[in-house]
Amino acid sequence: MKKTSKMQQLAATINCKQSAIRAVRFNVDGGYCMTCGSDKTVKLWNPHRGDSGLLLKTYAGHGYEVLDARSSHDNAQIASSGSDKQVLLWDVGSGRIVRKFRGHAERPISEGSVNAVAFNNESSVLMSASLDGTVRAWDLRSRSSEPIQASIS
Repeated sequence: MKKTSKMQQLAATINCKQSAIRAVRFNVDGGYCMTCGSDKTVKLWNPHRGDSGLLLKTYAGHGYEVLDARSSHDNAQIASSGSDKQVLLWDVGSGRIVRKFRGHAERPISEGSVNAVAFNNESSVLMSASLDGTVRAWDLRSRSSEPIQASIS
């Protein structure tokens, strides 16, 4: 069997200026990406513009480093999570925080970092996973800040 190799070309190098980068995620259609940093911010980029990408917006509101971020399926919202034990829901256009979810904050600080978030296909439910051993489901259609479900290990 003959092996072929293709040299991959570097498309862009984004200088995020966020200290340590904790996560990078594309939006659903791959047109934009988000970076999460130890500077407590989420940054939204168009990585297809220029050699270093184009910074579109910076979202600042976490008290500690941001560990993950995901965009909703309609790209209207971004969910982010971090070491401050919070899950924040952002309006992409305005850059404002729409909702704050703090259910993981019930545990001691060393156990509560929220290290992952994910939307369901309709972006009506947001899931969060934490170092406290819980996964929580948040109903984005309701005004409640309580999880609709929580699994505890």
